[in-house]
Amino acid sequence: MKINVLGSGYMGKQICSLFVVLGHSVNLWQNTDEKLDHILQAEIQKLNKYFNIKSNGTFSVINDISYLDENLTIETVKEDLKVKKEIISKLRFKDNIFSNTSSLKLSEIGEHVNGFHFMNPITIPLIELCKKKNYSEVLLNELIDSLTKYSYQIINVADIPGFTVNRILFKEISYFFYLYEAEKKSISDLKKIYKVLLKNSDPIKIVNMIGVDTSLSILQNLNKYDKNIYVPNILKESLKNNILGFKNKKLLKL
Repeated sequence: MKINVLGSGYMGKQICSLFVVLGHSVNLWQNTDEKLDHILQAEIQKLNKYFNIKSNGTFSVINDISYLDENLTIETVKEDLKVKKEIISKLRFKDNIFSNTSSLKLSEIGEHVNGFHFMNPITIPLIELCKKKNYSEVLLNELIDSLTKYSYQIINVADIPGFTVNRILFKEISYFFYLYEAEKKSISDLKKIYKVLLKNSDPIKIVNMIGVDTSLSILQNLNKYDKNIYVPNILKESLKNNILGFKNKKLLKL
């Protein structure tokens, strides 16, 4: 099937590549000047090896969003309400639009926008789906079938900021940094506790994997709805110093 992906950032590249590997034809709208062909081919090859298959899909990079046809569309731009609303408003159609948001309320992005939230990295076989309106069950089921064939599990969720996964995950991450910054707990002791009690959980590694900038945005967005979510100062300082985690190979370290 034909799929539009809006945004060529860290998640946009991964989602585009996954769909190509699963055999779809993807139009990737690029919102940067980055040369993408070589990067996407490398990501596709990595996923081919991971799934032990040979991709038979295709991709095209589009610079003008107005050229996109009315296909199932997944928005992946930065976790900023204003940016997401602006980009989606430029589409010539209002049907079959899904957002990969991980911390925003869909109804605030647009009443016609549904949710399709992938994990990072893309190989985590879990996807949150929030079905609202203005979508085709036929197209959605075709996409879901191609994903479940490779063991992805689809979790139906309500239109709540953070859905379910990030409300669990970032509650844990938030409290880790709260204990470190506000209660001055030993970082060494915290790491030991999280490793033993929480099955090798490492909040610092998770933040580096997701991205310091994205993690900070998620925590700030969730804090608007739940004041128990702590927003760490260390993430703000890291972002000022262009420390983004694995995406630019500058890692948050404590």
